[in-house]
Amino acid sequence: MEKSPVPLLELKSVTKFFGANKVLDDVDLVVNDGEFLTLLGPSGCGKTTLLRLIAGFERPTTGKVIMNGKEISHLSPNRRAVNMVFQQYALFPHMTVFDNVAFGLKMKGLPKEEIEIEVLQALEKVKMNMFYMRYPAELSSGQQQRVAIARAFINNPKILLLDEPLSALDYRLRQEMQIELKELQRDLGMTFVYVTHDQEEALAMSDRVAVLNEGMIEQVGTPIQIYEEPKNMFVAKFVGEINVFDGMVIKVGDNDFETIVEGMFYRLRKPSSFDVLRGSKIKVLLRPEDMIVSKVNDPEAEAPDNALRGVISFLVYKCRLSDARNRLP
Repeated sequence: MEKSPVPLLELKSVTKFFGANKVLDDVDLVVNDGEFLTLLGPSGCGKTTLLRLIAGFERPTTGKVIMNGKEISHLSPNRRAVNMVFQQYALFPHMTVFDNVAFGLKMKGLPKEEIEIEVLQALEKVKMNMFYMRYPAELSSGQQQRVAIARAFINNPKILLLDEPLSALDYRLRQEMQIELKELQRDLGMTFVYVTHDQEEALAMSDRVAVLNEGMIEQVGTPIQIYEEPKNMFVAKFVGEINVFDGMVIKVGDNDFETIVEGMFYRLRKPSSFDVLRGSKIKVLLRPEDMIVSKVNDPEAEAPDNALRGVISFLVYKCRLSDARNRLP
């Protein structure tokens, strides 16, 4: 029998205190080789602390950080095969783009000719090879971000850690950089662990998403699993928009069940993620995009089978900018 592959990174029962404040609470997480994993959650939920524990800037109060089957909890950042892109990029202002990216290679003592080749190749991958003689102050925020990423991956870390690197960018550039980052990750074949509080960003870029809340991981799964099959109410409400209705199960079939929702009878598909028991109280969740609004001339007309019937009391115009751009000629 073949042994299952060892995960690239594991966090086992990791807890972190700052004084009396518990920031991470018994966290277990697996990061697979070559994946784009996003840590998603509201401000103060422990995302950045978790990233800093992986990087070695913090050490767990209890628990273990394991890479390739070996514990690295005690290792300093420079002894770990990870690099980090900070929210503020942290470029050296007195160095050119070339020297910023070359810094790590120079510290390793690589020959000058080899450094030049590798730096220019890295800058080409992030589309900054034409700006190699400029200083950070002469670059836009998006250009500085590209340089910071090149400086991080040029040392070939096993994991690249990114702490909300797009937060300082405007909406349009942020959308463009999401695509570029995902393409770069695939091109490099490198593992990315990415921190954001932006749900759309997490769902668009990630292979898997870990949703954090108050220092605990609520759910880990693919973007589709997180959005379509949330494990609890926090995930359902935090990721996207949702309508919540109270219900009670009155009969359970093989593939569906009957329920009373807000005083009305409905037949619903039985979920695969949990058992439905007769007499149990449930929450029925409905995403806005799953609604179909039909105009009925006769207010007494029968609604379609299994439809949620209601009255529209007021309208609010809302347009997603990405959708609006797609409609432009």
